[in-house]
Amino acid sequence: DRPLKVSDRTELTGASVLAAKPVYAPQHWRGAVPEVKRIYRPSLAYRLSVVAEGRADAMFTLRPTWEWDVAAGDVILREAGAATSDRAGERLVFNNPHPQVNGIVAANPALHGAITGALVV
Repeated sequence: DRPLKVSDRTELTGASVLAAKPVYAPQHWRGAVPEVKRIYRPSLAYRLSVVAEGRADAMFTLRPTWEWDVAAGDVILREAGAATSDRAGERLVFNNPHPQVNGIVAANPALHGAITGALVV
């Protein structure tokens, strides 16, 4: 009985992040790997919805991602106040000839910027 809203956390350190273990490899980060509370669930759609509810601060995957796994979640997240993008910080574009996006990052705008700014593209 209440609208979805993403968390208001702005600091990456200590944030609860839904992501697979391989994204924390040092080669993916411009500096030190951030100290976050890592949570893992296999379903991308589930991860997106948990962030939209504000139960986790962010989610991301760096692997090419099928559009049908994230398109609906993208809309829900943006309605809940999130910023969403591919791993390079570019706007997600759907209905591509090859139906994949270049990973996905989702969080409130401040935390989203912290994540995309820290990732090696």
